[in-house]
Amino acid sequence: MQRVMLCDDAIEVTKLLGKSLREQGINVTDIVHSGKTCIDLVENGIPPDLVVLDISMPEMSGYIVAQYLKKTFPAVKILVFSVLTDYDAVKGMISLGVNGFAFKSIKPTELAEIIRKILSGQEYYPPEFMFSAQEIETIKDQKNSWAEQLTKKEIQAAQLLANDLSRKQVASDMGISVSSINKKIERVFKKTNQKTTVGVINFLKKVGMIQ
Repeated sequence: MQRVMLCDDAIEVTKLLGKSLREQGINVTDIVHSGKTCIDLVENGIPPDLVVLDISMPEMSGYIVAQYLKKTFPAVKILVFSVLTDYDAVKGMISLGVNGFAFKSIKPTELAEIIRKILSGQEYYPPEFMFSAQEIETIKDQKNSWAEQLTKKEIQAAQLLANDLSRKQVASDMGISVSSINKKIERVFKKTNQKTTVGVINFLKKVGMIQ
């Protein structure tokens, strides 16, 4: 029976979701609450056939998890399951090669059906966006600089700025020079196509890469 892992930091909600999916015949073998735990379990255990993955999680966002799994364990299918309904977030995940994206507003019965579709080799994306098959392929072929190229250190710096730390305080917290922080932030500006720190923070929050 095909194995499904749930990865979401909402502990109680995810436990209830796992119970509901099992009642509908979905073989939920693992429930984890961080991106790091997800990666560790896939690396050191039996890889699941599908990961149901949240985006906005502390320490490691779903983008990093999806990118790593698709490069290292390409056979593992990924269904993004998020409260985020932002167009850029959906496109960003599609560009990383995920197999589906569903909003958390759907019912567990609908989620179970989507999981079955993806396990059978189909894909699923929000019908609200009305992507054609050709548009999906175009998005997959496009390079997405913020979803694919932001480093963990750059994301960490952006998160610290979002926590109202000055660049000097961010440098001290990360143990590097202010000059290095300035260079990292400039790269974040370029990769997100933003011109101000406020713009960067708002964009990365909107797509769920920082909190």
